[in-house]
Amino acid sequence: MSILIHAFSERTFPEIVSGALELRKIIGGEVCAIVIGHNVEELAKKVAKLGVSRVYLVDQPEFSIFNPEAYSKVILSIADEVNAKVLIVESDIRGKILSGILSGKLGCGAINDVIGFETRNGKMIYKRVIYAGRAIAEEEVSGDSIVLAIRPGAFKAAEEEGEAEIVRREVQVGELATIVEEFKPKEIAGEMRLEDAEVVVGAGRGIRKKEDLEMIKELARVLGGAWGLSRPLAADYGWAPIWIGISGISIKPKLYIAIGISGQPQHTSGIRDSKIIVAINKDPDAPIFQFADYGIIGDAYQVVPELIKRLKELKG
Repeated sequence: MSILIHAFSERTFPEIVSGALELRKIIGGEVCAIVIGHNVEELAKKVAKLGVSRVYLVDQPEFSIFNPEAYSKVILSIADEVNAKVLIVESDIRGKILSGILSGKLGCGAINDVIGFETRNGKMIYKRVIYAGRAIAEEEVSGDSIVLAIRPGAFKAAEEEGEAEIVRREVQVGELATIVEEFKPKEIAGEMRLEDAEVVVGAGRGIRKKEDLEMIKELARVLGGAWGLSRPLAADYGWAPIWIGISGISIKPKLYIAIGISGQPQHTSGIRDSKIIVAINKDPDAPIFQFADYGIIGDAYQVVPELIKRLKELKG
């Protein structure tokens, strides 16, 4: 029995591999990875160093744009070859589409947004976020096979360990019912992706007007980082296309500064892997202070401009 995993990028692959390796400790078997795309050999080489048993590389021009029908055919082909009973993808929009197609083709259950798993009374229990991150569900799936979509950020990235064999495969997918005409990358809120930033400045309801986000952006620029918003400002007010939190983007920067954010579970679950958390809030009882390494009790409209001023002075 094998666990077969697929992810889309150098950033998310180590996290998905980590989740698969944790699952292997429970159910056994080997972990194989599949890299699909065009000009993705370097990605395959990096994945091969993450502790997997083998890496299957499908590097063809027709896979330069994500087509879920074509990708699912490739994954099913390799899954049959390695006798994979567990298929794991990343739980972004593409992975969730694949999850549905793969489970339908295999006639097995699928669980999206998985953040953990355990055995209980001899049964596998899978944990996933529900209700926009406000709760965590525990689910079982009957049958021998399962498709899991692991949420990016749920597992610490796997470290380099050995170097697995890379097996090249050329897959002919045949005629497809779906033709992808155009693919547009997801819009980001700031100048850089939150997932890639070593410093992130987050803003919550303590920021009263959209134009006041300029001081948040300025602080991020001074620190050489990215800025983002809590769910209410992004989803409810429409100030950004995505938000920081378990139901949006999970981050793990070296420094996270939470400004005017109360610290609800759906937000703190998405920042828990940050190395250092600094909270700025005028409410001394705000839950965010329970998660922060450092806290400043004060009005963001007074603290942030002064912080920007001091940082600029230090930088000369």
